Amino acid sequence: MILQRVVFQAKFGHVNEVVAEMKQMMATMGSEYNAQGRILTDLSGPQFTVVLETVGESLAEWERTRLELFSRPDFQANFASIIPLIEHGHTEFYTIEA
Repeated sequence: MILQRVVFQAKFGHVNEVVAEMKQMMATMGSEYNAQGRILTDLSGPQFTVVLETVGESLAEWERTRLELFSRPDFQANFASIIPLIEHGHTEFYTIEA
């Protein structure tokens, strides 16, 4: 199993907007994609951090899912609404060992 963390640095004062848009994005993804997903915000470390975590079977599954999601107009529109609220971001992958 693979844990994916997409870490976003929101613009100053826009964390709540980013979280709201991510919730909407997860709703458009459907239950088959976000059953194990969650949204996290910072309590320490860099301020205005928002993390989207999902779990999948493999990196190959993540690649297939990503291609499918970004081909959908509803997902594209929702993702586009988040872009102006973000300073930068990065993606992390972890193998779930236990």
